[in-house]
Amino acid sequence: MSTPPARQPAGQSGAGGPAAAPAGRSPLMRRQRLATELHQLRVDAGLTLDEVAGKLECSSAKVSRMETGQVAVRIQDARELLDLYAVGNARRDLLLQMVRQARGKAWWSAYDDVLDDSSQTLLSLENEASSILVYEASGVPALLQVADYAEALHSELLEPQDRRLVELRLARQQILDRPGGLALTAVIDEAALRRRVGGNEVMRTQIDHLIASSRKPGIDLRLLPFSSGPHQAMGFSFQIFDFSDDASRLVHLDLLGRAQVSESTVEIRRYREAFEQVHADALGEDESRDFLRMLSEEGPGHA
Repeated sequence: MSTPPARQPAGQSGAGGPAAAPAGRSPLMRRQRLATELHQLRVDAGLTLDEVAGKLECSSAKVSRMETGQVAVRIQDARELLDLYAVGNARRDLLLQMVRQARGKAWWSAYDDVLDDSSQTLLSLENEASSILVYEASGVPALLQVADYAEALHSELLEPQDRRLVELRLARQQILDRPGGLALTAVIDEAALRRRVGGNEVMRTQIDHLIASSRKPGIDLRLLPFSSGPHQAMGFSFQIFDFSDDASRLVHLDLLGRAQVSESTVEIRRYREAFEQVHADALGEDESRDFLRMLSEEGPGHA
């Protein structure tokens, strides 16, 4: 089974939004990469957590939190660690720069009041990724939702923080339009578009937006019809994130609001195979647009 071809990221568009989502590295991802580097440096130096803690005159728990990315590393702590590990000048400068960047603020810090740790992780992955593969079994992918659809998902809760979640969701989408933005390959199950979210007019608007989005050069959008039959990913929505600089890959699952991220090679291979199957079974891009037009004309709730 062949891997879906990589798409070139979309260029800058004139689309506005509720908040800017500028290009650049995510501080959280920088922190995680710095944590990995610090852990490896300690291992290479043959030192235990307790030994490092003794040299820094701090607790071993603090050293552990720095090595797992649970806390931002202070520049003074970083200097002492790099001295202890006898890191050369070139690599030292690079790591200290990572420390400074990891302590910066991400564009979504303006939404800290409505974000939990798992949401920040997802935003960091989106910001850092070169490409995303998405399979959606029950809804429209967040990066392709229109405002009315997103608001309808939160219609039962009309608190101010829920409207801010809609704002945030729309702000995330600007990553698709920025220079050097990520490439998105999305497969949407027919069931997701047969389910009326906000009524027929909202769904028509949403489907028309999907048709327009599918014409962007950085987006490969496919519709998986009921007629395609059973497949490995039935009932399970997931995303696979690829990163260009280190060829790493992650799988992201959203299980009733509880996010789960896996770096397991076995897990990633399993989900990659599942995605390749649904991508192969889905309609082609032109056929998908025809199907979407048919849904828009007849009404999404029509079976």
